[in-house]
Amino acid sequence: MRLGLYRTLTFLVLPLIAYSGWKRCKKHQKQQQSHPDLPAIPHCFASRFGRNPQPYRTGGIWIHAVSVGETRSIFPMLSALKQQYPNLPITVTNGSTQGAIQALEFAPVEIQHQMIPYDFPFAVNRFLDQIRPKLVIMIETEIWPNLYQACSKRKIPIILANARLKEQSFDAYQKWGGKMLETALNQTQFIAAQFDVDAQHFIKLGARPEKVKTLGNLKFDLSIPAGLLESAQDWKTTNRLETRFIWVGASTHAHPHKPNQVEASEESLLLQAHKELLESQPNALLILVPRHADRFGDVAELLAHSGLNFAQRSLDQKITETTQVYLADSVGELMQWFAASHIAFIGGSLVPFGGHNILEPAALGKPVLSGPHYANLDTLFQTFIQDDALNIVKDSQALANTLIDFANNPQKQISQGKKAQQAFEKNSGVLPKLMHEILALLDSKPPVA
Repeated sequence: MRLGLYRTLTFLVLPLIAYSGWKRCKKHQKQQQSHPDLPAIPHCFASRFGRNPQPYRTGGIWIHAVSVGETRSIFPMLSALKQQYPNLPITVTNGSTQGAIQALEFAPVEIQHQMIPYDFPFAVNRFLDQIRPKLVIMIETEIWPNLYQACSKRKIPIILANARLKEQSFDAYQKWGGKMLETALNQTQFIAAQFDVDAQHFIKLGARPEKVKTLGNLKFDLSIPAGLLESAQDWKTTNRLETRFIWVGASTHAHPHKPNQVEASEESLLLQAHKELLESQPNALLILVPRHADRFGDVAELLAHSGLNFAQRSLDQKITETTQVYLADSVGELMQWFAASHIAFIGGSLVPFGGHNILEPAALGKPVLSGPHYANLDTLFQTFIQDDALNIVKDSQALANTLIDFANNPQKQISQGKKAQQAFEKNSGVLPKLMHEILALLDSKPPVA
């Protein structure tokens, strides 16, 4: 595909793109009304077209991370950049409202924030006029031809950092990307690939080999918040949970092909497994953490009809001796639930979504479980599978059996947790390598006028 054809096609679907963006911003507003703890996203919809009246400091660094996992992965880099360049403004953009919530509420340093402009020349150029960045860092697979073209014309260096291409995306890019994609990839200063297979994918799509560097996965350099383990222990003590077997069902999803059938959801499968676990371990507690805030109500309704006793975080309900499930319908507390648990199951994997990040519980030394649907993160998962540091369960029955096994074998919990932590630590150290490349660019290029 050529850039001209891409622009024509995207302009033709502009009304659909605009409507989709408007709906997501309105949904966030409604969520905020029912969950006042959620941060507001200023000018959520208008900013998608480069219209954001808030004043910006210019001449800094713009970092774009599309959603939750990508956003959390940049936090250590934000801290490192602020320490190295305390006077440079850092602008963070997101492509999803869930990612925006993470950035606005949990960024470790002061940031300027908005939703990323859609990839139309007028929107991109309006935003670049406003922030005039010295450097642009795009995270993972964010390749936007008009944005890259605009930065190239303005001589603003772009880094595609923590870059990856799952097989499905690679096949689609090979089929449709053509010259336009090749040009965009070579407009980057360099591409920092996660794994060798990602590097080869980018080269096959036309990136010049000298532009592609395999630095590793930035998510391996996550930092454990100070006081996290103490806070988790205090929570367990307060709720008298020290002697109970606790497992987390994290980032769970509706079934992608049956989104309105709650009985087909991943939460339903986890509750089936938990009921079997309770027959063996009557005091077991499941901390259930749905991936998206807009499903909290549906999951609460599912629990109300499950026959299980549950307490709800958002209602500040207390955990008692009879509580069997704790619905953690909150944002930003997942690390605490991991720290308080014995076992972590990572969702988006018992239903065909494609999996989620397994690194946070691994960093905390917790045994990690996943379903069989992890295609979105296959290379990452394989590094753990090769080290026997990840348990894959094919269905809810296998999940139940695995949980019972771990609950009855505390020593196995410890040994499997150590394997997960060792697999995590073996792949860490990516941030210093990426920072070395970033600093070379920042120290050699004056701010854009």
